[in-house]
Amino acid sequence: MKGTLYIPSLMTECNPYHLLQSKIDRFISSWYADRGLGVVSLTSATNLNISNDSIDYIFIDPPFGANLMYSELNSIWEGWLRVRTDNDKEAIVNQTQKKTLFDYQTLMNASLKEFYRILKPGRWITIEFSNTAASVWNSIQNALQGVGFVIANVASLDKKQGSYNAITSTTAVKQDLVITCYKPSDKLTQKMNSERGGKNNVWDFLEEHLAHLSVHVEKDSATTTIVERSPRILFDRLISYYVQHGYSIPMDAQEFQRGLRERFVERDGMFFTAKQAAKYEAKRMTTSEFVPMGIIVSDEANGIEWLRNELRQREQTYADLNPKWMRALNGVRKGDQIPGLDVLLEENFIQNTDGTWRLPNINDDVDLEKLRTKALLKEYKIYLEVCRKPRGKLKDVRVEAVRAGFKQCYTDKNFADIILVGDRIPQNLLTEDEILLRYYDFACSKM
Repeated sequence: MKGTLYIPSLMTECNPYHLLQSKIDRFISSWYADRGLGVVSLTSATNLNISNDSIDYIFIDPPFGANLMYSELNSIWEGWLRVRTDNDKEAIVNQTQKKTLFDYQTLMNASLKEFYRILKPGRWITIEFSNTAASVWNSIQNALQGVGFVIANVASLDKKQGSYNAITSTTAVKQDLVITCYKPSDKLTQKMNSERGGKNNVWDFLEEHLAHLSVHVEKDSATTTIVERSPRILFDRLISYYVQHGYSIPMDAQEFQRGLRERFVERDGMFFTAKQAAKYEAKRMTTSEFVPMGIIVSDEANGIEWLRNELRQREQTYADLNPKWMRALNGVRKGDQIPGLDVLLEENFIQNTDGTWRLPNINDDVDLEKLRTKALLKEYKIYLEVCRKPRGKLKDVRVEAVRAGFKQCYTDKNFADIILVGDRIPQNLLTEDEILLRYYDFACSKM
């Protein structure tokens, strides 16, 4: 059967001539004028014999972590052929072979460094990926950004025909994810390096990043939200880029959002350059409706973004929001403490005299951010005190407090505390949170 790397539970006898004719037909249908100019080689992705900045586009379909044990699945055929695969440097997660997620990420990182080296500045790489574990998914994202790529889009790929596992197993991944990244231009890289990522560089980065994002996405005659254009994701991309290069983070989230509104155009909760906004509006007029961002509240950051979307539509009371909040709350990570709705409203929004809550204005934002940061750092200090005890471990933490603490430690170049707390919090939180993992990996590289 097609798509099986093992002795399958269903067996069929296939006519070899029929299979050969099917393969010939496929080759003929994919013919194009300069097809013969291609090159096929078998080599390690960690050592490509290709010149720097020479490739226009890269598409990769890397190993899926612990989903498939590729070399082990060949053991039956290898027994007949009397050969054995040397799987010492096979990029998988495997307890028997004592290959951890870190080993997998190390090999992926070495491969992605080579892809970054050979790709032309400003050009694209696409990664097709499939895994149910958030930790493996984040290790791929972390490795991509660690070598210098900037993520522009994450989308699902419906291959129409599912594998045997996808059809028969309720836990198997039904669709693959496609991560699209670009290599920053030489102009941006040189400017960033010369000015060490100052405040003005923030907007240089945003100008180039927005230029790489889709302007309009239409599905079923409706305009859909481009999540990568939301202020929270844009700030996360900025943080990842700055930490990866070892630059000081020049502003907090509120100052970043104020700068966004001053320099770029906001439409439907997304940000565009002036030219992009005009193009978006023209496209928007051709669709029947707008589908807002569907946010599942799985952590505090998503919860705040969900509340912003709700209050952007109209001012609402706690009683209005609470039933919808309970429906949206889903898939919270083990060990992550999410404050209650009342706490999130109090810390991030403004209550009117009639009891309704509204979005803060610019002046409110500054005051709220200072109070919120102070409270988060106070909580982080408690975590730090626990971790400094001989057997101190944290079963549950508020991830936003750890983020705030790691950011402060990064600014103070206190990398030892980042590693200390990172080793003592639930490891699923560290490996499944992109920003925490970025700070932790950078701290490890400095110690």
